Amino acid sequence: MTPASPIDTHRESGHSQDHESQTAISQNHRDQQRAFQCAAEEIAGGTGQGTGDPASFGIEVGNLENWALAKGTLIPASSLDSLPLVSNSTSEHEVFYRYHDDRAVKRTWPGVYGQIPVPADGGLGRRNATPSEYLRRMALHIEVFSSDLRLEGVTISDKPSMIIGQPSGQPSIVISQRWYQKDGVATNEAIHAYLVEEGFRPVPSSYFGWYRPEDGVVVVDAKPDNFIRSNEGLLPIDLQMAQFSPEQLKAAGLTSDSSAPIIFIPRLSESLPANV
Repeated sequence: MTPASPIDTHRESGHSQDHESQTAISQNHRDQQRAFQCAAEEIAGGTGQGTGDPASFGIEVGNLENWALAKGTLIPASSLDSLPLVSNSTSEHEVFYRYHDDRAVKRTWPGVYGQIPVPADGGLGRRNATPSEYLRRMALHIEVFSSDLRLEGVTISDKPSMIIGQPSGQPSIVISQRWYQKDGVATNEAIHAYLVEEGFRPVPSSYFGWYRPEDGVVVVDAKPDNFIRSNEGLLPIDLQMAQFSPEQLKAAGLTSDSSAPIIFIPRLSESLPANV
C-alpha cells in the first residue's frame, strides 16, 4: 500500500501568538502526540493496522490492560466516578470535569473505542475502531488541529460492555482535554468555513464527512456537537478521523479535482445524537 502523504504541521492558522509562546505550545503538543502514538504502537503489537477484524480487536483489548499495568497508568474507576459528571449520553465517552487543572476527562464506553472513517462501498463510511486506532486518531487530532489532548491511562469497571455477549470489566481508555467555556453557537456554516480554510473539502453522501486532498486526512462526524465556539474562535473537540493512503482515497471515491469549486452542503444535525 502506498504511504499517506506527510502532514503539513506548519499550516497557517487564524490565531496569532508570540514565537516563544507558540514554541512552548508546539512542544507540549508534540509530547502529547508522541504519547498517543507510542501507546498505539505498543498496544497494536503484531496485529497490523487498519483491519478492525475481531481477532486483532481481541488481542489489542488484552494488550491494552497489560500496557496500562506495565506503564503504571491503570486508573481506579472510583477516581473517575468521583468527578462531576458532565455527560453520559454520547456514543463514545462518558465526560467528567476535573477542577484542579480545568480539564474535561473522557472515558470510552466499556468494550468500544470510538469510530474512524473507512472506505465503504465506493464511498466514505465508518466503523468501530480498535484501541490502537482510537489512539492514533487522537494523535492525528493533535497534529492536524493542535488540540490539547492528553492520554491519562486505562480504567477497568464492572459496568456492562457495550458489545452484546462481551463480559463486563472491559478496559476503557481515559483521555483529557482542555476545558473551553462556550461563547456562542457552532453552526454548520461556520464549520464549513473553518474546514475549508484548513484545506478540507466536503464529502457528499457521508456522515458529516470531509477530506484534505494534499495529505489524505479524512474526517467524519464533523457536526456542531463536536465543535465549540469559545473566545478563541471555533474549535474542533472530538472528530472521528484518519489519514488515508492513495488507495484508500480512491476506494472511498475521494479523487475529485482539488481545484474544483467547493460547494456548501446543508447538514441537518438537530436530531442526531452527540458524539463527544
